[in-house]
Amino acid sequence: MTKIIDTFLFSEPHEKEALLIKFILGGEAITEWVIVENEYTFQGEHKGVFAQQVLDSDERFAPFRDRIHLISASLQHPPIDYTRKDIDTQGMDSERRQRSLAQKYIVEKYGHETDVWVLLSDADEVIDFDSFPDNFTFLTTKLTAANDGLVQIPRRRFWYDYDNLWNAVRATPIVTVQRLAQATGDMGMGLLRSDYIGAVPEWERTLVYEYSYCYNRESILRKFRTFPHGGMTDDEISQSMRCNHIPISKFRNKKLDLHPELWMEKVALDNHNAPRYVKNHLKTLRTNVIDDNYLANRKTDYPHLHRLSHRIGFFVKQLGKKILRTFK
Repeated sequence: MTKIIDTFLFSEPHEKEALLIKFILGGEAITEWVIVENEYTFQGEHKGVFAQQVLDSDERFAPFRDRIHLISASLQHPPIDYTRKDIDTQGMDSERRQRSLAQKYIVEKYGHETDVWVLLSDADEVIDFDSFPDNFTFLTTKLTAANDGLVQIPRRRFWYDYDNLWNAVRATPIVTVQRLAQATGDMGMGLLRSDYIGAVPEWERTLVYEYSYCYNRESILRKFRTFPHGGMTDDEISQSMRCNHIPISKFRNKKLDLHPELWMEKVALDNHNAPRYVKNHLKTLRTNVIDDNYLANRKTDYPHLHRLSHRIGFFVKQLGKKILRTFK
């Protein structure tokens, strides 16, 4: 029978509820969860380790503890040098090295077996084997059809709140343990994830959901100060919650436009766009950090985006890009 190992990074206690959802939705279909945490943030700050304390302090984790393997490390990631142009690469290299600490354990434990797949995820990425009884069979059919030991599972993304949809589908890779064993270098496993998380077409049903920054406001700001992509201010993050769009970093010379992948929307959850557990517990899970008046705030804060001339210009520009892609 197919075994699935879910390996991911854990940072700080504010990830607790997302972590619990991950375990509940994975359920008995997950053979083992392999968690990697580190004493230092991806931006070089010492923070300590918390995962064991979180797991031991709440009895809701009790049904899953015997299938959790925790790797705690003390990698001192270098602080990001903001005078260089590759600030995102610096932070991501730290993330890739930390993630790769799980590779040896997984390969040594499962490398001799056949039909073992390793999900390269994050703490806020959950694979849903709970909502529908045949989800596991649905996935294994996809895995059986793969001929290179790697499948990119489309990931539906919610940011800031559990019903706040960012309609930009990305992938979470799942690989055979043999494919994982072939990854070399101290960033091998990390690169195997980061190289395969780009945009992919959605499947006929969603299996992986992302709940990024679904915390209270202070924890969201904390997460952005410590994650691999530095250079965003508290004001920029707060503004993204006020108008419900992705953070726009002046440090990176980014600007908002009308592209739909820049904007998020509150949606009504149903059986097609949310796991059963999240839909049924939304009232208690809600973070309520998105401004209720975000649609009006957009018109107030970005009036130029709502001018007819700007909308026509954007449409013409996008049409031109589409035509150029057609002839390439």
